[in-house]
Amino acid sequence: MGVYKFSGYFFYGMLFTLIFTSCKDTQLSPQVNVTDNFESGSIGAVNQIDDNTWEMSIANDNNDASLPDSWRSWWYLKMENVSTREVTEITIKNSGWPYYYVPVYSYDCQTWYHFREEDVIQKNEYEITIQNHFEESTVWIARFYPYTFSDLENYLNTLKNYAFVDIQIPGYSQEGKPVYQLKITDNSVPVSGKKRIFIHARTHPAETPPSFLLEGMINFLVSGSGEAADLLAQFEFYIFPMQNVDGVIAGNYRSTPKSENLEMMWYRDSLNPLVLTSDAPSEVTIIHKLASELMSDGGPVVSVALNLHASNSEPDVCPFFYPHFGPASGGYVPKEVSLWNRQLNFIYNVISNYGNNLIEPITQEGGSSFADKTYPESWWWNNFKDSVMAMTFEMTYGRAGYAPNWVEPDNYRELGVALLLGIRDFCNTQKTIPAVWEKAGNYKTLRRLKYPELYLPANENASKE
Repeated sequence: MGVYKFSGYFFYGMLFTLIFTSCKDTQLSPQVNVTDNFESGSIGAVNQIDDNTWEMSIANDNNDASLPDSWRSWWYLKMENVSTREVTEITIKNSGWPYYYVPVYSYDCQTWYHFREEDVIQKNEYEITIQNHFEESTVWIARFYPYTFSDLENYLNTLKNYAFVDIQIPGYSQEGKPVYQLKITDNSVPVSGKKRIFIHARTHPAETPPSFLLEGMINFLVSGSGEAADLLAQFEFYIFPMQNVDGVIAGNYRSTPKSENLEMMWYRDSLNPLVLTSDAPSEVTIIHKLASELMSDGGPVVSVALNLHASNSEPDVCPFFYPHFGPASGGYVPKEVSLWNRQLNFIYNVISNYGNNLIEPITQEGGSSFADKTYPESWWWNNFKDSVMAMTFEMTYGRAGYAPNWVEPDNYRELGVALLLGIRDFCNTQKTIPAVWEKAGNYKTLRRLKYPELYLPANENASKE
């Protein structure tokens, strides 16, 4: 009898221990949630290997499998109930690019950190593995520093009290979101003596570096400094900070929610290239309308038109420009040579204000294929030739000249100031490019590149199409 009672007590004691232990483990290791249902969020298939090990795939824009692989790059996710006791391992698969990169993370979507380079391993092309001991149980992780539509609106709210800044909504996206336009100038100075600068960015939604660059540029203009006052008196700046609003909100990399690449949709009318056809999307026609008006309203014409982007590149590739045509020795006609020379002069002025090792060397020539395309620069060229210095500027996501550090938003804000001063110097002084700079800089760099055949500055269409 006593043995029976003991056995029963032993059985129930073991059962209690198992239940208690199970409950305790459940409390310490709750279910980890991985989501992308927030602004600019995006992740594809999620596979949990064990409690702290994950495999995740980058999604196609709009889950559209017909899009090119190279359109698959952006990812931005949230993890909840992550272990703060164990190392979490996350493998990000299915990238459209083979390059190594170091993502970023945040515990509050405000302050972001790069992972340590030693904690990000590339075992195979097109995927990376992150190993990190997170300090908090909720973490956001992204390909690069996010900059959402809400971030833009919050920033614009900080500018509303500046007399020099006029924030307008000239139109709406295909999904009814405002496409903002900024005009920044000193209105007390007559427009007749000014030069006009035209800038647009975020055509490809996940290319966030231009947003930080524009913040640096605008912050300088409203800083109240004497240099800023001179710029405001000399120039009218027209800026579209976020063209593809719908794509940004959707968490796309390159396209609108309709899988459109807006960069290639400046469809010129065959009878009148100044006009766009009716199938050009609203996000394009809004920008085109202002560009046309500024060239025909009787005021000064646009001097500089910049198209801001960011390029997937190897880590040590710096920001770079896409100049067009080339020197007379390449068989180009005078107006083509004129535009080429003006673009080189502009690049030289930007480099002079930023740093010779922080901008990629120029190519030997830019080529003429863009002229027959439907890019923004194609529209400017076909209608105004070399009178408008129109060019694409590409930022990059890696070390970008700051090795061993990885590029930060403040680096691009500083680049915004340098670009602004480069615009000023280009328009006002037309510095002569030293022959030694042309000789040293006029080549395609293949230094430290694992994939030289994919080096983007060597292919003027690679980051547009």
